[in-house]
Amino acid sequence: MFAAAAPSAAQSDWARQLVTSDGPSSVSVTVYRDPRRTGDNGMNLNYLGGYALITEQRTVTLPAGEVDLRFEGVAGGIIPQSAIVTGLPDGVIEKNRDAALLSPSALLNGYLGRGVTIRRTSAVTGETREFDAQIRTDASGGVVLQTAEGFEALQCTGLNETIVYPAIPDGLSAKPTLSVKSRVATPTRATVTLSYLATGFDWQANYVADVSADGKKLNLFSWVTLANGDETSFTNAQTQTVAGQPNKGRDNIQHASGGSINLACWPQGTTSDIIARYRANRSRLGGVPAPPPTSMMVPMAMEMSADVMGVTARKVQTTQEDLGDLKLYRISVPVTVASQSQKQVAMFEKTAIPFVQIYEAEIWADNYRDATPLVTTLRFQNKKRDGLGLALPAGKLVAFKAAAGERLLLGEGGMDDKAIGEEVEVSIGESPLVRYQLQAVENVDNEDRSWTAMELTLTNASRTAAQVEIKIDHDDDEKLRKISQKLGRKDGKDFWKVTVPANSKRMLTYQVVRR
Repeated sequence: MFAAAAPSAAQSDWARQLVTSDGPSSVSVTVYRDPRRTGDNGMNLNYLGGYALITEQRTVTLPAGEVDLRFEGVAGGIIPQSAIVTGLPDGVIEKNRDAALLSPSALLNGYLGRGVTIRRTSAVTGETREFDAQIRTDASGGVVLQTAEGFEALQCTGLNETIVYPAIPDGLSAKPTLSVKSRVATPTRATVTLSYLATGFDWQANYVADVSADGKKLNLFSWVTLANGDETSFTNAQTQTVAGQPNKGRDNIQHASGGSINLACWPQGTTSDIIARYRANRSRLGGVPAPPPTSMMVPMAMEMSADVMGVTARKVQTTQEDLGDLKLYRISVPVTVASQSQKQVAMFEKTAIPFVQIYEAEIWADNYRDATPLVTTLRFQNKKRDGLGLALPAGKLVAFKAAAGERLLLGEGGMDDKAIGEEVEVSIGESPLVRYQLQAVENVDNEDRSWTAMELTLTNASRTAAQVEIKIDHDDDEKLRKISQKLGRKDGKDFWKVTVPANSKRMLTYQVVRR
């Protein structure tokens, strides 16, 4: 619903007419990941580091003349300099983000030095008394009132107290608002498109892997998990996510004013400190203390939205599209991206993917280690012939396996973006049964030569054979000599690949020669 306000008497030339759009008729939300976050790290729900491209369509009735058009209900994290408005018949003269949001502190600060009514109620008798007061300090730390009886702090009498304001101060908005100024030649009804970037969003892929009983194949189900840390909800939005890392710099965003009121009482009824603070504020700021800046993003204790796709997730899935060098995942039906919440939508499901479970470590050639667990890693190929063959966005993977009729957790890990044809490795934890030990058996250090003889022992205490891969690193001036088994090369390092039978050991010996 939209309203056009008539000009005030001071605007007799009709040059500054106010038109308010209270919400979009349709909206599209495209979420980009936090560019600093890797696949091993989940979203930081206390401060989402991604962003979104939001495109809204709104229909407004515009009178002739100079118009201030207010778009209410935009994202609170809007980056104003990114906003583009199209569809206005005569274009845009200027645009502004209205940063003063209606809140307890903004309301109080708006009445600093002005008259309000204090309503005081006795919890014992229920008697209510009202009297006039003036607000003398801002909301940053202890609200001081001046009454006919002197100065006092709000809610320090032991009675229930409420401030009653005569009206909402000018300039406060109940919703995040972007305003633009335009000149309209003739009255018109226009459909306007507003596009902008906003902070406080993020997304990730979540994978669920079910390992077969023989440990040779897995079923892979994938979710898109969206997070909206903004105060604005986007209802029935066409929603997309983008995988990749487009270049984007840091944005300077004006923080919205608002927040809670900090209350404090002083001891023994002494008002001199409070009065001094009040006078200092007036002197410093020409009579009106400025409201304190607030954090752009309130830490949120996010919970899964009740609108999470559960039973219907297999019907409502994403489709994958190319976006230059990036990948776009489009949700097939409109969804509500609710404020301060998460949403999950199914991405894909693949079955019977062949994989191998390996145990791996990267060691320093002459660094002694007692029995140390090896890292358990699931390895599979992102190829169509193996049941995959599609771009895999970065995210977290949780692996399960059935045992004695129950589905049990094997572990979890993360992976970065994987292109079609790439090898996928996800480390899901450490094995208590497959370990390695590295010890020195001889050390020689004299003028002619310097070397250390090492023994690397692998132990498999499980009931199945273990495929083990060890990367061996050393300094540039060191070489490995008298190696008991042939080594390969991987990632520029010496590489030992061996199968350790069930309840068995394998040993590698070598010398680390320094000169």
